Amino acid sequence: MRILYAATGNIAVPLLEALAAKGYIGAVLTAPDAPGKRGRALLPSPVKEKAIELGIPVMQPETLRKDARAEAKSFCCDALMSFCYGKIFGPMFLAMFGRTFNVHPSLLPLHRGCSPIYAAIREGDRETGITVQAIAEGVDEGAVYGTLRLPLDGTETQESLEKRVSDEAPRFVLDLLGNLPEPKPQHGEPTYTGFISKEDGKIDFNRPASEVHALIRASYPWPKAYALLDGNPLYITGVHGSGFDSAESSSEIPGTIVSMQKGKGLKVASGDGYIYISRVHPPMRKEMDAAAFANGYRDLPGKVLT
Repeated sequence: MRILYAATGNIAVPLLEALAAKGYIGAVLTAPDAPGKRGRALLPSPVKEKAIELGIPVMQPETLRKDARAEAKSFCCDALMSFCYGKIFGPMFLAMFGRTFNVHPSLLPLHRGCSPIYAAIREGDRETGITVQAIAEGVDEGAVYGTLRLPLDGTETQESLEKRVSDEAPRFVLDLLGNLPEPKPQHGEPTYTGFISKEDGKIDFNRPASEVHALIRASYPWPKAYALLDGNPLYITGVHGSGFDSAESSSEIPGTIVSMQKGKGLKVASGDGYIYISRVHPPMRKEMDAAAFANGYRDLPGKVLT
């Protein structure tokens, strides 16, 4: 099997390395170079950087039309594998390959779409996983080759869960390719995810503590959960404990900063209990732990986050 590997972000780099080490990769398809967070210089995707390091040919078309199909065909790949690539494959592109695979970080048909890791945390799922499916014209609707289940403990952030998926994918996918079964149709009621915006990080402290806890974790490192303190945004980047733990009942107005608890953080009332904010990122300052923030903010207890 000679694979055209379509991927872009950091999450897909370890699998690229593993597939290349086994001699599976014929070429890499990745997103065009894009501006970085600062400055105007165009930066390559993490997958492109690794492919160049490994001496693998790279293609970066803006679209997957005729010219891209011709270039892809020149690499003589008989299989296509996608892992968080970022573009939709049309029927003419898919028709060039005898086998297609999509590595999707959820238990399909749950959380189809572009933000499954964020959704699994924000919705309080007790487990997630990695699904390898055939690529279909509909979003993540293809038949399933196999699924790896990953239990969650309620402390995961988007960053840590992405790293876990990235680390688990190589072994799982290589084992599957070594003894490839016939794909089976998906079963169950599908759910869908969409693009995440900065406003998705806005905290509503009237919601239950478990939901606030989950939003903070799902939003790290982006878009970062936030609330207003004295009219200014305060980004909340860490929360103590597990979101699956039962919350002690609260009586204060939701959003009230009750106290600073050593070893836990800022005790804040929510709709049905308390959460403990362990790290914050004030605008124009560095991220810091809650204790350091409390030491530099006068009369913090009693203020309300809105």
